[in-house]
Amino acid sequence: MKYYSEDENKELRLALEQKVLSWSHVSTKKMFGCPCYQARGKLFAFLVTKGIVFTQLQPSDREKLTSIYKTSFFQAGKKTVKNWIMVSIKNLEELNRIMPFIRKSYEKALLKEQGSFSPSISKKVT
Repeated sequence: MKYYSEDENKELRLALEQKVLSWSHVSTKKMFGCPCYQARGKLFAFLVTKGIVFTQLQPSDREKLTSIYKTSFFQAGKKTVKNWIMVSIKNLEELNRIMPFIRKSYEKALLKEQGSFSPSISKKVT
């Protein structure tokens, strides 16, 4: 199954990359035949034909996204990936409107990679 067509998505890909590749620790990689975006090696989004898939949104952000846009779960062959939300994008204006969600997915990927830790308070030994 082909998930991505560069002929149909080149303008969208270039616009997205112009934004996300300026963020710290972002790299690109092809997966599933799609341009994918990673923060320190952790996947946070990828393009599909006429859409984008978010892989790292918090549940509250997924709910907000689905209340604003028509979404679906990503289908990897016969498998449905319920944590990966796909949004159709028809033009660059729609891309600009969902950029805050792309940023949230990126930020969560960074936190996952770094691990979430709280500095412990150490007692001074006398």
